[in-house]
Amino acid sequence: MKKAKLLALLLVVVMVLSVITACTRSGQGGDTPADPCSSTTTPSTSSGDGDKPADSGSKPVQPITFTMFQADPGEAPPADNKIVKYIREKTGVTIDIEYLVGDMEQKVGIMIAGGDYPDLIGPGQARGQFLNAGAFVALDDLLPKYPNLWKHYEPFLDVLKSVSSDGKIYIMDIWSRNYWLNDGEDTAYQAGYNGPAFWTQKDVLAWDNYSYPASLDGYFDLLERYFKAHPTIDGQPTLGFEVHSQDWRSFCLKNAPQHLIGGRNEGDVVVHQDTLKVEIYQNKDYAKTYYKKLNEMYKKGLIHPETFSRNYDDYLATISTGRVMAMFDQQWNFGSAENVLISEGKYERTYVPLGVSLDGTPASYNRYKDAGIVGGNGMGISVKCKDVERALEFLDFMLNEDIQKLCYWGIEGEDYYVENGRYRRTQEQRDNFNNPDWVKANSGINFANLFPKMQGRYSDGNACGAGNQPEELLEGMSDYDKAFLGKYGFSDKSEFLPLAEYAGYPEVWSIFSTMDEDNPTKAIFNEITDLQNRYLPGVIMSDNFDAAWAEYAARYNSVDSATLEAEIEKEIKARYKK
Repeated sequence: MKKAKLLALLLVVVMVLSVITACTRSGQGGDTPADPCSSTTTPSTSSGDGDKPADSGSKPVQPITFTMFQADPGEAPPADNKIVKYIREKTGVTIDIEYLVGDMEQKVGIMIAGGDYPDLIGPGQARGQFLNAGAFVALDDLLPKYPNLWKHYEPFLDVLKSVSSDGKIYIMDIWSRNYWLNDGEDTAYQAGYNGPAFWTQKDVLAWDNYSYPASLDGYFDLLERYFKAHPTIDGQPTLGFEVHSQDWRSFCLKNAPQHLIGGRNEGDVVVHQDTLKVEIYQNKDYAKTYYKKLNEMYKKGLIHPETFSRNYDDYLATISTGRVMAMFDQQWNFGSAENVLISEGKYERTYVPLGVSLDGTPASYNRYKDAGIVGGNGMGISVKCKDVERALEFLDFMLNEDIQKLCYWGIEGEDYYVENGRYRRTQEQRDNFNNPDWVKANSGINFANLFPKMQGRYSDGNACGAGNQPEELLEGMSDYDKAFLGKYGFSDKSEFLPLAEYAGYPEVWSIFSTMDEDNPTKAIFNEITDLQNRYLPGVIMSDNFDAAWAEYAARYNSVDSATLEAEIEKEIKARYKK
């Protein structure tokens, strides 16, 4: 699209946009942030509620480039992406993003050893290492100066502080800050579940007369029957059950036993909700039951030996072929592969989450009522940031409601339209947003996902994303999905899991991941992780399961599990709010 047309289409946004008057000084390098703006160039930001900017006569913004490391694989949007380009023109800010390539531990270790940090860091699973290295600027005294950021985080200050040993705020969570309507009855959080589950191809369930096998035995019985009846899918050998086991994503291998007894996604422990008692589960009988079942499936050919040697890219590539019947995983972890299937119209090869349990009672897994941010799940500003205030101004700008709409809905009249106050899309527009390549080149979604964001509802009642807009959720479905869900009486895949009450404390993995490296509990946790990653694949593939399991379980005799369990119980109770 020509530049003039783009500017014309953005005019409506500009008219209501809460303008940020960026400081006109140049960014300065080194360890110390540049001096604050002088009183004559004080930045002005709105509350995000449609207030007029304090200073409508903004001066030209001084260009600045912030470097950012994101500890996950990904690809930066092109420089001419219409939304990113607009944000750059309004703020003067360019974000030079480096996504993780290769081994995370090695990359992060080198970065920390040299103290060579970028301006911004999305630490991902390396949050604990960065925190313990002192890589982030403390934000406690700064956040109140930025209205949108303060409104966003003020209700959760205790949670933000809970992840650091000195009780200061270093990481700004970028997920689960939900905004609800005044009646408190909003249900946006119920749609689009993407957490842990036994994710199962729709065609497998449809073939079995739209069944819901909720017990472990019943579930794998269905997979075995379908596998025998469908030796190939699209001309390729069918893969029954994938078990990804590489690097930190080995939660696909490890975490199922906690859910099979009704637990949520704590990580490497089970928390009994009635007492808040904690136990490691890796050597328990219920874990043995699960891995014995996987051993049986391996011997019957439903689990291919190559599953344990596939790296993450191989795993995604395999799923994208459409021949993987099922896997235990979290949807955000394999979503890019599923998007390939959607773009090819292979809706029957996409997945729904099943809450399988040992006793056959459908479990909630991680589908529970809104709990807000968990702490540590976001991004921070590094101690090497060339201009901390300017970086915070940018993040505050991104939280303007109009900018959020621009990033997640696009340009009105081009990417969506408004009907009776409701945001809607034509089928062509929906198809665009279902195309990963188009999204990367034209949408602000991938860019905005790196930063603090609004979820839930905007102040006008529209959802913060089309996936949670009820009308769009329905109209955006393929005919296949409408018919498939209709067989169950569901309107969304999330309804395959029952909705549970929030447990009252952040998931335990967030406590583990930000624990000081010199905390003895951290070493115990690392020991448990190592045992699982090293031995469980062999246990699953063993000719003599009982002997292999006995050897594996015996290794836990030397693990100081009592210390770990007591420490986690203490941390849970310190954070517990019901």
